[in-house]
Amino acid sequence: MRLLFEQWGYSILNTDVSTWFQSEDTSFIKKAISLNRDGLRFFRLKHQFYFDCFYLTETCDSSLFNELNEYLIKFGSNIFTKKALKRTYNFFAGNTGSLNVEESLLKHRNDNRAFGEKYENSVLVVATVSAGKSTLINALTGSYFNKVKNGACTSRICKIHNKPVTDGITYRKDNVLNYNANIESKSSEETSEAAMHFVSSLGAYRVCLIDTPGVNNSRDHNHLIITSDAIKGQNFDMVIFISNGQYNGTNDERQLLDLLHNHNKKPVLFVLNQLDCFKNGVDNIAKMIAVYHKELTSIGFDSPKVFPVSAWYAYLLNAQKSLDEEEQEELAVMRHRFSKAFFDLNNYIESESEHEYQKTGLKALENEIIKLLK
Repeated sequence: MRLLFEQWGYSILNTDVSTWFQSEDTSFIKKAISLNRDGLRFFRLKHQFYFDCFYLTETCDSSLFNELNEYLIKFGSNIFTKKALKRTYNFFAGNTGSLNVEESLLKHRNDNRAFGEKYENSVLVVATVSAGKSTLINALTGSYFNKVKNGACTSRICKIHNKPVTDGITYRKDNVLNYNANIESKSSEETSEAAMHFVSSLGAYRVCLIDTPGVNNSRDHNHLIITSDAIKGQNFDMVIFISNGQYNGTNDERQLLDLLHNHNKKPVLFVLNQLDCFKNGVDNIAKMIAVYHKELTSIGFDSPKVFPVSAWYAYLLNAQKSLDEEEQEELAVMRHRFSKAFFDLNNYIESESEHEYQKTGLKALENEIIKLLK
């Protein structure tokens, strides 16, 4: 409850309001109720304040409505606000009557409740080290949450939930929920669970990406055990298997594919990543896809769906509003490279791309994920 109110306070004032909830000082309540609209001295924001209080409390536990109402009567109500408080309480307690608040607030509540009532589809993401798993997850979320390094990155299971709207990051650390307005200030190495809005085609859906450790980390053999247990547990709705397009077909990858085939009954989407590193006139993307498809079929996968992808280019496009100078330069290089028909990865799956994001291949992958959503 405190976390929600702190996040709400930050969204309005752009400052840390956590100290409000660490003292018995209730003067800020009266200050909030007495705020006036700009230029309209007699129109105070009492209705909006009461709406927010009940809305946030409803998000946690609607059984606290009576306690909240009594608290506001005692510390945040007077002769001029009594009717507004009563009307708001009745609206939330019985959802009757109307409120004198903007339609945007009511829409926010309705949209948020509808989103929360949807089934959350879980997508298990697995790969060997350096296949580009972290970059692909960053592309699907549109945020630099999985810090990309050389070698092994993720060392634990991390669940990344989609929020309905852009609103910072909520994350679990030491079994305590925390919030930060800056998503990129945190990483998957710091938490086992996080929530942010996905800046991709998945943003409109209730989806959870389950990040797993790279299975062939020579420094920590527990990674294979963790990922293996996740696969065998079957607590997900589909799997994304990522292969490094430059070096696929390794023994470690084959071991993971066998594990997936023998212990998984959920749909699997196969990604050939890092194809932006190929060279026109030297490499043959179409042939590589065909060979990989044949290999998957020989293992036992029935009609495997293979998606050639440049997760790096897709991430740069999704996150271009927050890129630093070096990343902006890299985006310009990638745009030039993908202007060539050879790098139109969507053309190897469906048809010639109509816009640059399709060329990355990720749009086709996102569309297939959406098709599989329950």
